[in-house]
Amino acid sequence: MNFASRVGTPLSSLALVLMGLMGQPTSGRAEQDPALGYPAQPFGGPEVLTRGPIHEAFATPVVFNPTQPIVVPKPPPQTPVNEIPPDQKPAGADVEWIPGYWAWEDERNDYIWISGVWRDIPPGRQWIPGYWSQVNGGFGWTSGFWSPVDAQGALNYLPAPPESLEAGPTSQPPGDNFAWAPGSWVWQADRYNWQPGYWYQGQPDWVWSPSSYQATPSGYVYNQGYWDYSLARRGLPFAPLALNNGLAGGAPLSFSPSYVLPVTGLLANLFVRPNYGHYYYGDYYNGAGQGPNANYVPWFGFRNNRVGYDPIYASMAAVNGRQPNWDQRYRDDYRERLEHQEARPLPTFAAQRAFIDQRRGRGEDVRNLGFAEPLQQWANNPNANHQLVPVGPDHRLELQRRQAELANFQNLRVRQEEQGRLAAQNQNLRADEARQRAVFRNEMPRSPIAAAPNARFQSPGLIAPPPHPEGHAPFRPEFGPHRPEVPIISHQAIEGNRRPEQIREEQRERERERPRR
Repeated sequence: MNFASRVGTPLSSLALVLMGLMGQPTSGRAEQDPALGYPAQPFGGPEVLTRGPIHEAFATPVVFNPTQPIVVPKPPPQTPVNEIPPDQKPAGADVEWIPGYWAWEDERNDYIWISGVWRDIPPGRQWIPGYWSQVNGGFGWTSGFWSPVDAQGALNYLPAPPESLEAGPTSQPPGDNFAWAPGSWVWQADRYNWQPGYWYQGQPDWVWSPSSYQATPSGYVYNQGYWDYSLARRGLPFAPLALNNGLAGGAPLSFSPSYVLPVTGLLANLFVRPNYGHYYYGDYYNGAGQGPNANYVPWFGFRNNRVGYDPIYASMAAVNGRQPNWDQRYRDDYRERLEHQEARPLPTFAAQRAFIDQRRGRGEDVRNLGFAEPLQQWANNPNANHQLVPVGPDHRLELQRRQAELANFQNLRVRQEEQGRLAAQNQNLRADEARQRAVFRNEMPRSPIAAAPNARFQSPGLIAPPPHPEGHAPFRPEFGPHRPEVPIISHQAIEGNRRPEQIREEQRERERERPRR
């Protein structure tokens, strides 16, 4: 018996509609669980989770030394998934629906579905979706990322950059509202050169995402820094779903996500998982730490280290620069939950709701106890600082057509990156030859999910992105980057007798000796 025929009717608590191959809903009725007042979860049925990875189109940290994908033992489910965009979306300049994807959950030893996200597209960017592929020893996820729209239809795949030299600020900030942007290796001509970090001025409602690299089967893609919206302005993520093992190879699954993840709840329990290059939210306290080898790092602790960089924290720290203890409540809450398991968020929406109902029945304060909310309840909250607009039937159909276009775009990326991997493999280049050229140039059309022209910001009420702190086109800086005067370092120096630690210390020594203006 397949998954769809076993479940029966739609589960109203999940707003799921499980349909057969011809799109006809199955028959039957879900039983009520009197303890919860919600439809009971059928054996192996979908389950709304209040923990898991954040959709990578919504937010990703920066990892200084990206690696090839983590290998998992089995392929993702082959069940076709038709994710219908919700009938409400956040008001915004350029809000699009970006569909979900399968993600590996270690503790379940299985896949979960990362629900799609409403996303106000970062100015000047287009979405390059990620994908699963078979690799040596199992299956690996190649991440999606926001690429420049003006990339002229091409992605350049480079050799692996050397180990990052980034070790935090090498000088004092020019003012209270400045944040440090990490340095990175830049491919110039036939070699890598080190571009040191710099101070940039924090901007309310904006997050600076510094330059970084994306690992792919064909090589490493350099992604130049860009301004993104603050979490409160960039859209609306939805809770992930856990599905039954028997779903793989079963009838198509069609549903519309209906449980949102409010930003305030995310920041209260947000982690970075460095080896996966993702943000995670929820109860990951058992695996948490702040050292270089920690599996999960609290978001406020993933900064000024040699592992990576948290753009969200850096931006918030700069904006709140005149309030030295602005993040103390996050640290206090983290310590409380680390030491007291009963204070941690529950892993599923059903468990969360039962806990809240129990506390409410005893007359206790239940505010701020939930980390996921039904969309309609969240939309009708009179005290919330958000605005939703309806998505009509015609618009939903248009969004679904765009999802199909994005799937074709994703398949094109898969084919071309596999061709690039095989080409590099077949050429059997020596290591020094491979370093002297780009591995592969991938000619790609424009993504179906791409930002509208910057001219739209000339309309009343729309805020243009701040000047580009690195001074790159198409933005002209109104203030220059406050970059320490440290000479660019070639990767050849790394490959000699000098260690990265030695070069970092030389950088700091030059900065200490530089005359102050």
